[in-house]
Amino acid sequence: MQEYTKARSQLILSSPFFGTLALRLKPIEDESVGTAATDGECIKYNPKWFLKLRDEERIGLIAHEVMHVALMHMLRRDHRDPHKWNIAADYVINLALKKSNFILPHTELLDDKYDGMSTEEVYNLLPDDLGDGNSPFGVILLDGDDPGGCGGVMDHPSIGDGSASGKFEADIEIAIQQAAEAAKSMGKLPGHLQELIEKALAPKVDWKMTLARFLRSNNKSDFTWIRPNRRFIAQGMYLPSLHTPCLEEIAVAVDTSGSISNAELEQFTGEITSILHDTNPERIHFLQCDTEVRADEEYTRENLPLKVTYEGRGGTCFSPVIDYINERHPAVSALVYLTDLESNDFGDQPPYPVLWVTTASEEAPYGEVIKI
Repeated sequence: MQEYTKARSQLILSSPFFGTLALRLKPIEDESVGTAATDGECIKYNPKWFLKLRDEERIGLIAHEVMHVALMHMLRRDHRDPHKWNIAADYVINLALKKSNFILPHTELLDDKYDGMSTEEVYNLLPDDLGDGNSPFGVILLDGDDPGGCGGVMDHPSIGDGSASGKFEADIEIAIQQAAEAAKSMGKLPGHLQELIEKALAPKVDWKMTLARFLRSNNKSDFTWIRPNRRFIAQGMYLPSLHTPCLEEIAVAVDTSGSISNAELEQFTGEITSILHDTNPERIHFLQCDTEVRADEEYTRENLPLKVTYEGRGGTCFSPVIDYINERHPAVSALVYLTDLESNDFGDQPPYPVLWVTTASEEAPYGEVIKI
C-alpha cells in the first residue's frame, strides 16, 4: 500500500486532474486480480504485480484507471461484451495517456488508427472473437478483466439500480468538473484530455431535437387566418397559413426535495443551461418545488451562465407545480420537470404536455419520461 500511496502522491503533484480523481478511489490490495481494475468506487490491484512495475509505470497505471472513471466506462458498457469493451476502452485511454507523456505498463492495446474515436466507435470496429484465449490480447482474468495488461474496468455496483446509478453518475460528473477546473487553473490540463472530458460531460439530452419533437407530438399543427400565406396575396387570394407551435414560453421545474443530491441539482442546472442555449425559448418560468413551490424566476439566454441557489429539501409533491402553473402561467406551451420521480403525488394531468427528466428509472402516470 505504501508504494501505491507514493505513486498517487507523485501523480497529484505532476497531474492534478488525475491526482484529484485518484483520491476519491479507495485502493484495495487483491491478489485475485491479475493486474488492476476499477469500478468507479475503488481501485483493486495485485500488490505483487504492482511492485514489479517501475515508478513511472505505477503512476501511469493509476492514471489509466482514473481515465476509466473520467470517461465513465463502468456505466457506459450497457449490454456489450465486457472483455471486448475493456479492449476498446483501453485503446482510447492509452492513446490519450501517450499524448500526455505517461509511461504505461507493457500493453499491446495502442494503435493510432483509433485516434479521435469514442470507446463505442472502437468497440464496433473490433472483431467479436477476442476472449477465446487465442487472441493476442490474452485471456479473461478473474475479477476485473484486463486484456491490455495495464488496468481494467468493472461495472459499477449500482448497475441495475437506476436511482443509485444516476446518483453515482452525477457525483462523478461533479468530481470531474472540479478536477478539470483545478488542473486548468494550474495550466496542467492538455487540450486533448479536455476534449475527451467535455465529450463525457456533454448534456445527456439533445434539447433542441427533444423539445421540437416533443412539441410536435403533443401539439397539432393547425391553420390560422392570423398570418396569411404571402404567395397568394398578390393573386387576390386570402388563404390561411399553416401554424405550428414554437418555443415561446415553457416552464421548467426542479425537484428540490431531500431525496435529490447536490450533485443531481448541479446536473439539473446543466440541463437547464442547455435548454436555454440550444432552444432559445422566449422565456422560461423556472420553478423550484419540494412539497410547495419555493421559487419562481424568469430566465432567458441573457441570464447565462446560470447561478442558481436552490431552496427546499423537504418531501416531494408534483401537484403544487401543476396547480401553480395553471394559476400563474396559463400560457406555457410545455412543462419540463427535472426530478428523481420519488413521489406518488402527481396531481391531475394538466392541459399542456409534460416531459419528466429523471436520474432514476421510475415511471409517471402521464407525460413522457426520459432518463439522463
